Amino acid sequence: MICVAIPFEPMAQTKNYFHQLDALRGIACLMVLFHHLVPGASSHIALGPLGVRLFFVMTGFLLIGNLLQQKERGQRPFSIFKVFYQKRSIRILPVYFLAFGILCLVGVESAKAVWPWITTFTINLHMGLTGQWPGNLSHYWFLATSEQMVFALALILLWLPGRFLAPALVVLFVGAWLHRWLGTEWGLDPMLVWFSPLSSMDSIALGALLGLFYRSDKEGISKLALKPWVALFAWIFLILGTLIRMRFSETPLTHLSETLEALFFGWLILRTAVGFSGPWGKVLTSPILVYTGMISYALYIFHPILHSFVMWAFGKGGLPNTPDKLGVILAVFALSYLAAFLSWYLMEKPLASLKPKAPPAKA
Repeated sequence: MICVAIPFEPMAQTKNYFHQLDALRGIACLMVLFHHLVPGASSHIALGPLGVRLFFVMTGFLLIGNLLQQKERGQRPFSIFKVFYQKRSIRILPVYFLAFGILCLVGVESAKAVWPWITTFTINLHMGLTGQWPGNLSHYWFLATSEQMVFALALILLWLPGRFLAPALVVLFVGAWLHRWLGTEWGLDPMLVWFSPLSSMDSIALGALLGLFYRSDKEGISKLALKPWVALFAWIFLILGTLIRMRFSETPLTHLSETLEALFFGWLILRTAVGFSGPWGKVLTSPILVYTGMISYALYIFHPILHSFVMWAFGKGGLPNTPDKLGVILAVFALSYLAAFLSWYLMEKPLASLKPKAPPAKA
């Protein structure tokens, strides 16, 4: 979802836009950045996997509203699908290929070796089949997995009759967990299991299912999200998921942790869509977090490239350049924000004006 804002100023509330979710997206992005850039940051809590799971659940929640709104206006599924991917291409592809092009130009070998997988958004499948991490391109697995799941979910939402949507999403939710469990039980390579798009489908399906309920009974689902006992169960799910991940990381039981985490994030996203007040409301309207959420895509794309650049530059300048040095960490964060800022204002925001309009409702 693209929104326009003045740097470091709270975004205006607009109709059908959950502005606190931008701050939540910013928190998810920072979790991933801390996991990648700060050694030991995830020694007790898996910040990176948690941030990715939060992104996936939020994607499903927002996607279903985007597509069903047009479907309910009587538009043909193919027309909706075509416009959706025209808009998504304008949003996703320029930054995606700019970062990849930079790596190719500077001669990064992994970029040249895996370009067919990068350009077709299938690098996650390559990583799963080969068991190899392609260096500075490893983080592209998330983008490939996300696009594969969005594509599958869009097909289901647009072409499946409405009465079958909820059951289909439940099947996907349960099927993803079974896929992870059985893959481990059968001795499949962990990377093959993890990087399969089906492995993360429970998160995006749960988000879509909650979005479906939110659209059909906004008042009822909002009241449910505000119940203290619902919040209590959500936190119990998160704690149980964390404990399972810590104590049973080498067993099939660890896959239950991802489902429990998704359930927690489902509640958190619903609660954020309703709107927090008090201290949490102030956090989720924090200008820095809202802005981080707005530029999170470029932050995610560029931070591994800039991490390698900073370590190289520090080494050339005779400065300590190991990943645990505070100077390296601060420099990477600063440059990542600068790159994301420039990307938003010089490329992403101007290109947003080229997005095609949704087709008008049928008379």
